[in-house]
Amino acid sequence: MKNMILCFLFGLLVGCGSGAEVKPSVEQDVYAHVMGLGDSIGSDEMFEAAFISGAAPKNRKDYGKYVFVVDGGAEINGDEAIVPVKILGGYVSSQERDKVVKEKPSEKTETKMTWKLQREGDEWKIKEAPLPG
Repeated sequence: MKNMILCFLFGLLVGCGSGAEVKPSVEQDVYAHVMGLGDSIGSDEMFEAAFISGAAPKNRKDYGKYVFVVDGGAEINGDEAIVPVKILGGYVSSQERDKVVKEKPSEKTETKMTWKLQREGDEWKIKEAPLPG
């Protein structure tokens, strides 16, 4: 019994995997920036930081009306990416602390758009993120 406990403790101390850091793929990094845009809507600074320099839209609060979902594979060419995005409206309101919007099902929308991202330094940022309408 004593040996089993020692083996268990040794196993905990040594671990069972390598110490290598797992890094996301370029595609995963691009997708994270699209999906994470909703988290940046509450702050002018965070919203502007999500876009390449000078590209942040002035209608930041309009983005809070939607949920953004990657809708297919990204086309990545060097420092530029084109991503199909499904934009869902009528589900949540980021302006009201992510409160679920209680609208009629007919008022829920689903629109497919294409967004463009560009790498600035080591970080992917949004270049163009059109909204429906």
